[in-house]
Amino acid sequence: MSLRPSLLSLRITAAVQSILMLAQVALAGGFLGGHFDMLALHGTLGRVITVVAVLMAVAAFFVRRSGGPTSILPASIVIVVALVGQIALGLARSVALHVVLGVVLACALAVLAQRVLTTPLPARTPAVPARDEAVQPEPVK
Repeated sequence: MSLRPSLLSLRITAAVQSILMLAQVALAGGFLGGHFDMLALHGTLGRVITVVAVLMAVAAFFVRRSGGPTSILPASIVIVVALVGQIALGLARSVALHVVLGVVLACALAVLAQRVLTTPLPARTPAVPARDEAVQPEPVK
């Protein structure tokens, strides 16, 4: 896979990840505000966010393999590991650590999304050369 499609895939997963994280923060705030029915949806969305983070790490691998920025892959892997820890803290009902790690994750994802979305896309390469650019054979003498 070339750099352009890899980077587009990474941009899509980073944007989706950011939107899901905003929804997750809203659900957490609702739960902490007394709307206890939001907890089940918060848990489900946490798992979805983790799956999207794995997809983002895979896309970051292809970006790095295609010659793109190298710093995105390690950050994506750290986020996946932190999200697994976040799920474990939530299931253990360790609210204080869960909230702190959630804030750190939201900030880290915002920074990573900003980095990904501002990385310039490489120019498109035409699949077939234009007629004007086609190589003409030299005349025979």
